[in-house]
Amino acid sequence: MKNSRLIAYSGVATALSVVMLFLGSLIWVLGYTMPLIASLIMIILLDSISQKCALLTYVATSAVSFILLSDKECLLLYVLFFGYYPLIRDKINDIKPKFLSILLKYVTFNASMILTQVLCVYVFGIPFDDMLGKWGIVLFIVCLNLVFTVFDKLYGLLLKLYRIKLKKKVEKYLK
Repeated sequence: MKNSRLIAYSGVATALSVVMLFLGSLIWVLGYTMPLIASLIMIILLDSISQKCALLTYVATSAVSFILLSDKECLLLYVLFFGYYPLIRDKINDIKPKFLSILLKYVTFNASMILTQVLCVYVFGIPFDDMLGKWGIVLFIVCLNLVFTVFDKLYGLLLKLYRIKLKKKVEKYLK
């Protein structure tokens, strides 16, 4: 694929990702879900174009969003996990034994979520709402891990659905 097409596809995917993250920063409820949804764009990029295009989109989306978004928590969720996770997911899934693969996924996810919260509190001055005290933090971590479990399963299903139903149609437009 020519470099100009690669850059054009990356630009469109970047614009779409930035718009999604912008919506997440405008509407408080979407602050946690839009980084997750923006990462689903990577399915098309990784499967139909190239890993290079997906990486370029991730970097460009992160840079542009850092400049434009006011909600740094939404941005950090994308930059520190949901943006690059699709890039590494297949490599992690290839690790044997399966238990080690799953463990690595959860360690990566939890480390990035902790780093996100630490940066939000200590760098950007966004207070952590701890209405329930220490139990609120535990509940927050448990809920995040449940969301990640559902996200990982749905990502795999969406990838299969894309490959079976949509890939040929999308690739016809990409030529």
